[in-house]
Amino acid sequence: MIAPFHLVRLASAAAVLAVTLAVEPASGQLPDPYVVPRGALRVSFRPSYTNWDLLFDSDGNQVALGRFFSADTLGAPFLPTLAAAELAVRSITGDGSYRMNAGAFRADQDGDVRRFPFEFSLGLSSRLTLSATIPIVTTRVNSATVLDTAGANVGWNQVTGPAANATAEVQVMLLLGDLETAVMILEAEMAAGSFGCPASTQCDQARTVADRARELAANLRLMTGVAQTSGGGGAVVPPPFAPLAGSPQGAAILGAISSMNADLQALGQASLTGSLPLPATPTGAGAVNTIITGSEFGYQARTLDPEKSAKLSRFGDIELGLRYALAQGPHVRAVLGARARLPTGFRDLTNDYLDIGPGDRQLDLEWSFDAAFEPGHRLGIWLSASYTLQLGDRLVRRVSPPERPLAEAATELLVDRNLGEILRASVHPLLRLNDQFRIFVSAAYVHKARDRFSANGAPVPELEALTEIETWSFGAGLWYRMESGRRSARLPIEAGISYRSAFSGNGGRAPKANRISMSLRLYYRLWGGMPERETPEAEQQAQERQ
Repeated sequence: MIAPFHLVRLASAAAVLAVTLAVEPASGQLPDPYVVPRGALRVSFRPSYTNWDLLFDSDGNQVALGRFFSADTLGAPFLPTLAAAELAVRSITGDGSYRMNAGAFRADQDGDVRRFPFEFSLGLSSRLTLSATIPIVTTRVNSATVLDTAGANVGWNQVTGPAANATAEVQVMLLLGDLETAVMILEAEMAAGSFGCPASTQCDQARTVADRARELAANLRLMTGVAQTSGGGGAVVPPPFAPLAGSPQGAAILGAISSMNADLQALGQASLTGSLPLPATPTGAGAVNTIITGSEFGYQARTLDPEKSAKLSRFGDIELGLRYALAQGPHVRAVLGARARLPTGFRDLTNDYLDIGPGDRQLDLEWSFDAAFEPGHRLGIWLSASYTLQLGDRLVRRVSPPERPLAEAATELLVDRNLGEILRASVHPLLRLNDQFRIFVSAAYVHKARDRFSANGAPVPELEALTEIETWSFGAGLWYRMESGRRSARLPIEAGISYRSAFSGNGGRAPKANRISMSLRLYYRLWGGMPERETPEAEQQAQERQ
């Protein structure tokens, strides 16, 4: 289990999961050192499956994804709406080290992304290819939470719905009203010269009791969430927990109220008729989901325990691209590419801490270089590199410090976002088994720069924290290409499968992802004749192989 203050080194899980999509689309594919022949249409289906349950933190250590929602003591660092109530208890009891603790909370989580991109590429000339990619993305996060209430010192705040105490709010309002009335009467009497005022020991005592009563009432309002009666009554957003009646703090609070009642009576004031109901038992195991899914406590979010089968299939960001062949010989092939990723996908939901958006829904511009060097009959190497510039957009985000993974609905803010640039590079040494089959190993590097957020021109550091990541991945795979177009009117057929796993990373949000990718490419002639043979040397080699 992880103590809450250790969460300061991490950021909200929703952002963590979103990073996976930011670096995922091109990071698991083989280099593509071919262009489509003139007049041909290439239809590609390239499904992939990515899953992870670990992350690399800022120091490169592996941590569980569920760590973002785990804490030894479930209290104010995890549920920010408890902060004011915790301070109020400290003030009433004089215990400056008191911390609310609903128990040990643990979340076991893993996520996966399934991409089903359909790509259509048209050969405009022997060197220039136009492409369009339409991705369908299925995302899912499996999450199961456990709350162990052993050692808890709080239970449900009795004025809230989960406590099911129908008379609690009335009792608290009566108590607050009595304290407020006593303060008003004492101040009026002191102003009229009672208690030997303005200068006497008894007057000082009366003034001290009035100040203490006013402070006690203010702290009780913060602790319960019940508004003062002179302010119109009713309830504000209440803290979900309150000290147990049998805890030392609960006893101290009830003792403070009793002592105040005695002091007021000694000054001739009426007895306090109201009372402070405190919980007798800790909360149930589903307390956190009760708090965040309802409207009473200000979170208005989705559950941290979704159904196992719950998954969302949505469109990702559509891509349009051009690729130009610098060289397409039998031993050396090189292709330059430019791609625009359009803002067509769905973003992650602001009220779902576990949602993975299938797209960024903002414009990206990407430049790529793919090359293949196969000087011999057996050994070769394929290379790939790309640079992605992510342009700015505007959207609504919930804003909270990195140490608080649950942000309230009231923190939603319209922000300007500029996602960090992404640099990718990979190398693929390969062995040619024959003219059609190649097996390869791979090493890939990904670096994503820091995101930038601002609201009304001012930076929003809470959203920028830990958004710069770096990963190294290694893998292997098999590639098949039948180049029958050299000898007949038929066009190539391509297929492949690859596996890659993240080996190291840092940044705090880098997923330790495992990815399986498949590819099937079919070519169709739209116009023109048989593709031209690449070179006389290639034709002679083809004849020798017959």
